[in-house]
Amino acid sequence: LLYWITRIPHFLAHNLRRLPASSGLPSRSRVSLVIAARDEGPHIAATVKSFASQNYPDLEIIIVNDRSTDQTGRILDELALEEPRLKVVHNTELPSGWLGKCWSLHQGTRLASGDWLLFSDGDVLLEKQTLMRAVMRCEQDGYDHICIAPRIISASFIQEAVTQSLAMLFFLFQNPRAINAPNRPSAYMGVGAFNMVRRSNYEAFGGHVPLRLEVVDDVFLGMLVKRFGGRSAFFLGPDAGHIHWYAGLLAYIRGLEKNAFAGLRFSIPLLIIAVLGQILIFFAPLVIVIFGNSMESLLGLFSLLIAHGLFVSTCVRQESSAYHGILLLPAIILQFYTFIRSAFVISRKKGVTWRDTFYELQDLKDAQRRLRGPLIPKR
Repeated sequence: LLYWITRIPHFLAHNLRRLPASSGLPSRSRVSLVIAARDEGPHIAATVKSFASQNYPDLEIIIVNDRSTDQTGRILDELALEEPRLKVVHNTELPSGWLGKCWSLHQGTRLASGDWLLFSDGDVLLEKQTLMRAVMRCEQDGYDHICIAPRIISASFIQEAVTQSLAMLFFLFQNPRAINAPNRPSAYMGVGAFNMVRRSNYEAFGGHVPLRLEVVDDVFLGMLVKRFGGRSAFFLGPDAGHIHWYAGLLAYIRGLEKNAFAGLRFSIPLLIIAVLGQILIFFAPLVIVIFGNSMESLLGLFSLLIAHGLFVSTCVRQESSAYHGILLLPAIILQFYTFIRSAFVISRKKGVTWRDTFYELQDLKDAQRRLRGPLIPKR
């Protein structure tokens, strides 16, 4: 119960921070959108049209076709004939020592001319005002980096519950005030769907070069911004855009295979701590309710009610159904399975398979160690 009481302020601070509406005169800063797209044929046209319809006055769109085996390249070339702001790059090879996505983003930024670099994914759809709102918020409040979590649309009721439970865990364990504070470099965040950084800050830490073998590059880009003295901001954006995140629960579990263990630094001890910690805060109260005395059972019940209340609040704030609250404990169990499976598969294969390319586990671990070590500013 004491745990929940101490975490509520962090949770509410996150849950109440939606991206504000834009106000004042339109920004004159140029924004370069950079997307790495591989086999995004079913989504890429809608994504391009979504960004092209933004009411932002100075936007260039750069999409790097990363060795796609479907119709992505052809679709992009056709769209470029209709949209003069769209530049298409076709990557046919991947240099050694790079992840495909990171190399593509690096290639895209070399063509970019914007004051701001916006990194996104090939299946994101934004509302027309979102980019204007984001840039004006940065310029009015002095942010160097802004990330926005759009509304995630799931394919099933149980998948939605699992997705929202992951969001709730983030809100519980992160402190948004620390993320916004430039003197707290250990508190950082990034969102692949909308990760916008001031170009001067991005170039100060070498862009994607230090991120070249980072699976969760979006999050660690936020880390580099903070380490080099930048100001970051994270906002909820259920009204800013949406994304269809995996076509079902099994796809969700397989899709997080590359991210889950990587987010825990490929560390078995950290995985054990994370799982045991969640068992203590979510399932121990249930055991106490069943086997404890009257006072212990009452405290355990309060803990369960607070946990479910926060989960329902997460769902509502993300414009999801409050009825997902009934699946909190099954959703947490499925999160356990997702993370444990990720660790097992990556450890057994001794590497990560991402978009049909295999990356050695030791190389990924070494890259994370270098990233967390001392970095020399680019001059």
